[in-house]
Amino acid sequence: MQYHHGNLKEHLIFCAYVWISTNGTDSISLRNIAKIAKVSQTAPYRHFDSKEHMLAEVATLGFEKFSSEMSNIKTTDNPADDLVKCGVTYIEFGLANEHIIDLMFHYPIKKTDFPDLLVSADKAFGMLLKRLQYLHEGNEDSVQLNSISMHAYVHGLLAIIRMNQRIDTSAKTTFFKASSTVKENLEKMLGAFVKSLDFS
Repeated sequence: MQYHHGNLKEHLIFCAYVWISTNGTDSISLRNIAKIAKVSQTAPYRHFDSKEHMLAEVATLGFEKFSSEMSNIKTTDNPADDLVKCGVTYIEFGLANEHIIDLMFHYPIKKTDFPDLLVSADKAFGMLLKRLQYLHEGNEDSVQLNSISMHAYVHGLLAIIRMNQRIDTSAKTTFFKASSTVKENLEKMLGAFVKSLDFS
């Protein structure tokens, strides 16, 4: 993103997004981002009330990018397969954007304090909800419950893959052996989970 006068806020959010993508949130600050963006130390304070405010904007951008990835999944005449593809896309996004996904889901930002973040997060979940509606044929109670179940399962698989990648390959632990083939069997595992969902 090239910086032009008038889009300083967007430029700062972009710089923060890139920084967090590589380094995480531990050492980030408004002054740090000002230096990266090559603007004055006071410039970020004209657009963000606090570091948390800036992080909320970055998380919002993360959800927007995530939703964009999900929207690229073509709808077919097999909604179960489409749902599996959503799960795979979720995990692939999470593996490619580990620090961003941590910010989106685990950093203690109170989403209700940031309306845009709340809307973007809800939109992402709504895409999963819509995919499940094709399977549930209007049973809204099942749609709500199974959307949460699907989200929890996929996010759990993502966490397991990430943990596996952090284990020294010389440590042949039981968990390492069990989790080593998860990534290669994602579609099979997700397909079995989708079939197990309650459509009553």
